[in-house]
Amino acid sequence: MPTDMNLLIKTLKEMKETYENAIKAGKYTELIRSQKLIGMLHEFAGRELQKRFPSQWIYKDKPVYGYPKVKTQDILIQPPQNGEQNLSIGPIATINVRSQLSSIEKNYDTLFERLFAEALNLHNRFPYLVLGYIYLLPKIGYDDKAAKNREVKLVEMYDVEKYILSFLSITNRQSPNDVPWKYERVTLLIVDFEQDPPVVIDNMETFLKERMVGANFANYFTFESLSIQNFFDEIYKATMNRYYLLLGKKL
Repeated sequence: MPTDMNLLIKTLKEMKETYENAIKAGKYTELIRSQKLIGMLHEFAGRELQKRFPSQWIYKDKPVYGYPKVKTQDILIQPPQNGEQNLSIGPIATINVRSQLSSIEKNYDTLFERLFAEALNLHNRFPYLVLGYIYLLPKIGYDDKAAKNREVKLVEMYDVEKYILSFLSITNRQSPNDVPWKYERVTLLIVDFEQDPPVVIDNMETFLKERMVGANFANYFTFESLSIQNFFDEIYKATMNRYYLLLGKKL
């Protein structure tokens, strides 16, 4: 079943209103230091996963012991560890959710290094683990300096081609023998927050039309594997592919 785009747009509209109202009320710093904003996207992802996996298998903010460090996962899928066969298999899938609404270009290096490290850390210990990642970016970034002065301004342009290429390089991990620093599925959720309700941009034709990428880039690359449209289905399929003999009759 495809992602519920109506629910996603509703969630993004709520995020936009919460973010911009906090700016106008002088509570911008307080909001970005909290988990309230990204928590809305977490909730959306959790609801999508509940359509595909038993709700009692889904955990939020659960630490996982990878290698070499413990890392809390935003959403973890793990069957009961004491079933009829007293079988313990550990986590089978995780999804992490992040956003960067301002200072986008400045934070690129930190973002990408963290993505590599998180996948490597978990796949080192759990090579069969299905990893998903949702990263939210605005079409045009908010001005954080203006925000601190209670002004809502979307002014920051950034290198969209660089982000698309970077995310394409770490998605579609095909098997447990594939490189451990890649994810089974990554979504680059690029949203036009100037629109009301916000608009999700997830095809190369629109990127080209909006002059976010060049013609040569659009001819060589596709955005299909980074789209949110089939993200949750692909996570489900990858999980079933690796654990079907164990889970096929239960899901």
